[in-house]
Order: sequence, then C-alpha cells, then structure tokens
Amino acid sequence: MRRFFGCILLTFFVIGVHADDRRIFRAITASDGLADNSAQTIKCTKTGRMTITTIGDINFYDGASFWHINSEQADKYQLQNYRGHYHLYYDKYHHLWLKDLHNVLCVELTTESFVSNMDSLFTTLGMKGRVYDMFIDNAGEIWLCGKDFIRAVGLNKQFPVSTKMNLQDVETRNGKDLFLLYEDGSLVCYDIATGKQRYQNRAYDGEMVAKYNGSSVVQIHNDGFFQLRNGDEHGILLHYDAARREWSTLLEVDGSLNNMAIHGDVLYIASHQGYYTYDIPTGNIVHENALLLTSGRRMETDVNAVEFDRQGGMWIGTERRGLLYARPLNSPFRTIRYDEPESAKYYALLEDLQGIKEFNGKKANVMYIDSRRWTWVGTSTGLYLYKSPQAKPILINRRTGMLNNVIHNVIEDNMHNMWVASSYGITCLQIVNGDVKYVTSFNNEDNVPNETFIDGKALKLEDGTIVMQSLDHVVVFNPAEFRSLLSQQPIQMYPKLTGMLLNGSYVNAGTEVNGRVILTKAITRTSEINLNYDENTVTLTFSALNFARPLQTFYRVRIKELDNKWQTYSFYNSGGLVDRRGLLHMPLVGLRPGTYHIELLASVVPDKFVGEPYVWVVNVYEPWWRSSGLLVAMALLLLTLVVVNFLLYNKNTRLRVKRNSDEGDMVRRIQNFADRCEVFDKEVIGFDEEEQGGGNMDSELSPEFMNIMVVVLPYIKERGANKFSVRELVDLTGKDVTTFYQTISTGIYKNPRAMTRMLRLVKVQELLRTTDKTIEEISEDCYFESPNCLISNFYHQFRVTPRGYRLSI
Repeated sequence: MRRFFGCILLTFFVIGVHADDRRIFRAITASDGLADNSAQTIKCTKTGRMTITTIGDINFYDGASFWHINSEQADKYQLQNYRGHYHLYYDKYHHLWLKDLHNVLCVELTTESFVSNMDSLFTTLGMKGRVYDMFIDNAGEIWLCGKDFIRAVGLNKQFPVSTKMNLQDVETRNGKDLFLLYEDGSLVCYDIATGKQRYQNRAYDGEMVAKYNGSSVVQIHNDGFFQLRNGDEHGILLHYDAARREWSTLLEVDGSLNNMAIHGDVLYIASHQGYYTYDIPTGNIVHENALLLTSGRRMETDVNAVEFDRQGGMWIGTERRGLLYARPLNSPFRTIRYDEPESAKYYALLEDLQGIKEFNGKKANVMYIDSRRWTWVGTSTGLYLYKSPQAKPILINRRTGMLNNVIHNVIEDNMHNMWVASSYGITCLQIVNGDVKYVTSFNNEDNVPNETFIDGKALKLEDGTIVMQSLDHVVVFNPAEFRSLLSQQPIQMYPKLTGMLLNGSYVNAGTEVNGRVILTKAITRTSEINLNYDENTVTLTFSALNFARPLQTFYRVRIKELDNKWQTYSFYNSGGLVDRRGLLHMPLVGLRPGTYHIELLASVVPDKFVGEPYVWVVNVYEPWWRSSGLLVAMALLLLTLVVVNFLLYNKNTRLRVKRNSDEGDMVRRIQNFADRCEVFDKEVIGFDEEEQGGGNMDSELSPEFMNIMVVVLPYIKERGANKFSVRELVDLTGKDVTTFYQTISTGIYKNPRAMTRMLRLVKVQELLRTTDKTIEEISEDCYFESPNCLISNFYHQFRVTPRGYRLSI
C-alpha cells in the first residue's frame, strides 16, 4: 500500500490553461492572520518565505500562519531626501529595511526584531554624520547617502551626488557600473572600480520632467533595467539599454504605476487599477484591470505590489482587500452552476445514469468495470478495487490519498487512469504497470465544488472530456490537459523551522524557561537548540513553504542518534504528523542527554528530493551531578567496593528514573487534555464543516486516539485530577504500552473539539439505549445546536441515524 502515498503537484501537473491565460486569485486577509488588509509591499526571500508589509506591521508568512512585528516598537530614522512611500529591501547583511515618506526602520533578521538604535547602526556601517537617504542594490549592497555623496558599505567606496536634484534611485550592474537616477529623469553612470564618472544622459526633458518627478522604482534586467516613474496623476514605464545607452518609453498611464516584478519573460507592473503585463521579447502590453477570484466573480482593485514565489505563484498586495494569491497555473476543472444555460446539455447526458444500492450483499454507491476488466466499487468507507472476482479487494481511502471516504463516481479516461468523485473533491488514480501508483486529490482550491457528488453521475465524452455531477454544479474537465509528473524534476525546497513546543509550552526568541532563554535567535533562523536534562520533551514544527498545494508536501526525515533510517511523511501516511497545511510536527519525547541531529528534506514529489538535507542540532545537557568526571570518580570508588552490585544498581536506577519521568510527563499531558476538553463541555455544537466533507483543519484527531480517549476520559473524571497512572489507563484500554504511548502522543496537543463532540455522541447513544427521551430532548441535554445538527453529526460518526440506532437495539 505504500505506493499509494504518492501525490502530484498541480503546478507541474497542468499544461492546459484558459485561453486568456488569466490567473485565478484567492484572497488572504486579516481573517487569515494578516495584520491588516492594506498590503503595501511583498518580497519573496531566496528560501521562499514571503514578507508582506501592512500599515504599521511587517508580516512573515510560512504558508500556514503569519508572524508579524509592529513598527510602533521601532526606532524610525528620518531620511530628509526620501519622498516616496513604502519601499522594502533585503540587504546581504541579514537586515530588512522599510522606507516610507522621509523615514526608514530596520529589522535584524537573526532575531526578527527592530533595531533599537538606528544612529548606532549607521555608525557601525561606517557612516559618519547624517544619513539623507539609503538604498539597496540588486546584489544586496547598502548605499548610504550623505549631503553630497553616496557610500557603499561593503565596498568602502564613495561617489559624489548632486545637491541640486533629488536622488531617487541607485542601482548597479554586474558589479561594474553604478547608476544614479535623479528626479529630473537624468542618469549618471560611474565606474565602481575607479570611482570615475563614465557618462550621463536623460530619459526625457521638457514638460515630462515635472510630470514624472514624484517617485522611482527600478528593476534590473539583463544589460539594462526597467524604471517606473510617477507624478501627481501620471505614471510612466521606461527601459534603459546600458550597452547602447538608450532610453525607451514603454507605457504611459493616467494614474500611478506602483511596483513591478519579472517572471519568466514577462514584466508585471502594479498599478492604480489592476496590473499590466509587458512581454519582454515581443513588447506586447496587456492591462488586467479586473482580477478573477476563486468565487468566480471579477474584482476591480488597485494593486500596490506584485511578487512571485519560488513555485511561480503570483502574489498581489492591495490597499484594502489584503493579499491576493494565484497558483502558478489555472485549474483545468470547469465548474458550471445548474442554472447556467451551458449546464443543460450536460444534465441531459447524465440524466439516465445512476448508482447502485449494494455490491456482494454490502451497501455501495457506484460500480464501474474498466477496460482491464477490473471492478471498482465505491462505498461510504472508501473505494474497493477487485482485479478479479476471486482477488482480495484493495482499499483506497483517506489514508492513501483520498480527501473523503464516501465515493460517488468512478470513471476511466483515455489514458486508462481512473477519476473518482467523493463527498469532497475529485481524485485521480494513476495506473502504472498494472498498479495504482499515484493518488492525487483535488479540492475547492482547484476549482472543484465543495459539495457532495451524485451517485453514478459520471460520463466520458467522445473527445475524452469527463463530466461529473455534484449537488448544484456540473464539473467538466479533459484529462488530456493533465500530464504525468514522472518525467518532471522537482524543485529544491528550503524547509523552515517555524515553531517549538517545549514541555507543553510554546517557545519563541527571548522566551524564558526556568529562568533561562532557550532561543536567542528567531525560530526560523535557529539551527541549534540547547536544552537542560529536564527539558527533554520537544515538538518541532517545520514548513516546506509549499504555497501552491500544501496537501502535496512530502518530508524526508532522519535522526541518526535515534534511528539511522530515513522516514518519508505526508498528510496521508504520517498519523497526523503532517497536517492539512503541509506543516510537519515532529515530537521528541523523553530525550536522553546527548546531541541529536535532525536531517530534513522537503519535496512536492514523493521519493524525489533535491539537494542536501538541512540539519538542526538539539543538545540535551547532563545535570552537573552527572558530569563525566564525577561519574568516573564515583565509578572508580564504587568499583573497589563491589563491582557487580554497582552495575546492577546503576542499571535499575536509570530504568526506574526514565520510567517514572516518562509516566509523569504522560500523566500531565493526558490530564491537560482532559482539562481542555472540560473547557468545551458546555459549548453548543453546530454543523461541523469537516464532518460534512469541508476539510476543517480543527478536526485532526485520529480514530485510534479518539477510541482510546472515549474510555480514558470518564475514568479520569471519576478518579479526579492526577489520581491515576499510565499503567491503569493501559490496562483499561486493553492496548499494549507502546501502542498506547504512540497513539496518545500524536493527538494530545491537538484541538479537543472533535473529542468533545465524540463524547457527546457517545452520551447520545447511551440516552437512546436507556431512556425514552425524544431526539429534541436529547439534543438539548447534549448541547447540540438543533435536532438536525445532532442527527447530522450522529450519522456522520456512526453511519446510522439516531432513530435507526434506537430501533436496532
């Protein structure tokens, strides 16, 4: 079954796009953790992390959550000569700089905190006297501007600057040419090596000087650069060919041109309305003034910034609508509402198709026999494959890559792969050499409707197009627009450490534990963690920065000191270690003193990892009374008395200490989970999206974990706080100790809402068995929002209605 765990990244999987090649955007706003909906600038770092500035905050995004720091805490330095607005830079000295209308502030990236004394920083960088403006070139070099000169920090070189005109931009080319760009459109070029002026020229003159003297943005490209200039009401896009020393005007607009980014051979220009694309080889310009959203509507909005991540995803910053993110390529799935005229012809084709009620005496929804004479049977517990009538069926379900276990449709495409529709999403099963090798699922983020599909309503047309019917839509797609990832090479990914849980508490840079700071650097910049012997239970969270399809994230992990074997984890096979957001949560429980090396690789393709593994070091120190010298002295002393007794005593003591310590930790964690369940004890339960197939991330507890806790929690409540032992709980559940510890460890830190719901449903079962209360009364007694809500939750948990359950007793 391990070959089922492979999944395919849509970024490389798709070759067909809409005719107009417009991207489909998903909104990321304050409700998703962004500090504010006014996104001013966006930068993608070399490792793929996104940095977004909003009004008053700098936001770091790891693909699942935001970490932001507020500029109210920063020391803002006044730049007399800077008249523009938000401008974000990264330098090569581990700083982030943010300029805005006569001010600049700086973030020390090793700690992700603001520099507290800007005067001291500029002095450290070698600047004597007042800084009037500052710039970062494309190589990450810092240029500090005095009253009549500009100085390169790393090069220790200084060049003259005009005092008659405002210097608006500085850029370099190939480490040889220095370009100084002034407000009047003039350019002065210096030879960096000799410090001599090479030449000067001007992009325009006359009325255009006053028209475009407001601000400037520069983007280096090949042997020249693009430049945006703005005035009060006008913007212009220019290109400078450094080899020919020639300027070209590419675009003039009424309004502002705010920022730009190059992706492939296309220049993207953010503007006061939408964005422009400039095809560099052909010179073709297109204005995308209305952006297509995942909801299907088009939105007209200003664009402050545009950026591309390492996967090719497009990010847009707007003034009031937050971030807009588009995957590298549009989805090939077309979703047509039932009330749209085009849907009528598809409904007519599907009208006579229907599912089944049972197969071999068991309940089933659909049956399909493919060209290989294989039989596929869709049930409420997964998809069963019978390669022959006598063969044992192969089960394909959520554990092997499906998004939902309730299967409604199965159909074969022209390439003999299978397409499966469930109560949540569509899945492609790739058949290679007579086996299901890859299971790739698509959900609402891929333009698949977030609703149940109808049993048996699937059809392949003559041209290979597949049509599937859901509750309110028809989904149309052609598998010919997909291609196998087998021939593709995965991109290199740079996993980041994004979170740390120590003995049950979250730890960030500067957080004190037992009076000691554990992390002196920001968590994302930390590569070595030093712990005391009693700080030996750690959960580390890693992100692969897979923005396009986080569910299709694969990790390869090895800890040499614990197990020298490589382990591959994904959302589908990790037992909860990899969540729906693509984050890896790695628990390290009861570490003995010593040094541990965590080696980690990430990929979007199973079994294909690029580059050398990233390494994090965890040191767990011995207590002073167990230092090597003291232990040797004691050993020598005791050895002279009685060698055999000492060895036996030492061995038994270590085993006893470890057992008691591990059991104490586990008792505290279980009691803590029980207490968290109590918090939600009286909370009214409404319709839960995850149980309806909506993919709610809060419900990630495994069935094994919940089955154990259903038995354990009432016992804990009866005995009282911490008045139980792990041995008692193990005996109570009938599990072996290893299985009990592993199952509890995977879920003990997760959200207990699903557990509370399970306990309520168990109580409902009891009331149905032992009382004559009505469903309405039981719903009220068990704190469900309504009887319908109780019935829905009960059915999705036990696959029988409350009435049916009562009748079956």
